[in-house]
Amino acid sequence: MTKLTDSPSAVRPQTIIGVFNTHEEALAAIHVLQQDGMPADRIGIVSQNVRQAREPMGSYSPQGALIGAAVGLVLTLLYVVLGGDTVRSNAFAIVLGGFILVVGLAFIGFLAGRGRLFKQDRYEDLEDDVASGETLVQVVCDTPDGADETRADLERAGARDIRFEETGESV
Repeated sequence: MTKLTDSPSAVRPQTIIGVFNTHEEALAAIHVLQQDGMPADRIGIVSQNVRQAREPMGSYSPQGALIGAAVGLVLTLLYVVLGGDTVRSNAFAIVLGGFILVVGLAFIGFLAGRGRLFKQDRYEDLEDDVASGETLVQVVCDTPDGADETRADLERAGARDIRFEETGESV
């Protein structure tokens, strides 16, 4: 039997989500996972918090930050090019203003990437599960063997549904 604590490989972490009808069933599943060697810091539980249910889906925060920074850079360059000699005469103001614009838009992009807008259909299922009183158990696995063993443990513990997400952001 493969231990759930297998050393990480070059494979991207996966989050396995088990949906349980009751909170007690979810706690029993967590106990089984821990007995099989899954560290507690790799296991999460979501109950009665609809907003938290979307976290296993990950986000587009890094991509949003890069897009925001790129837009800030383009806006700064346009301002310098189209602003004429008056604008170009003050290099300190260009650098300071450009920096603030790039960082500000990168931050806004980062926050927008965490929003529900980009993964609405995938969020709805998990949010509906939690809203109806069910409990989610989220487990981040670093290896395919660990993910398979986790799935089997969640099935044996009575998970109503099991989902795999290609992200290790949750828990």
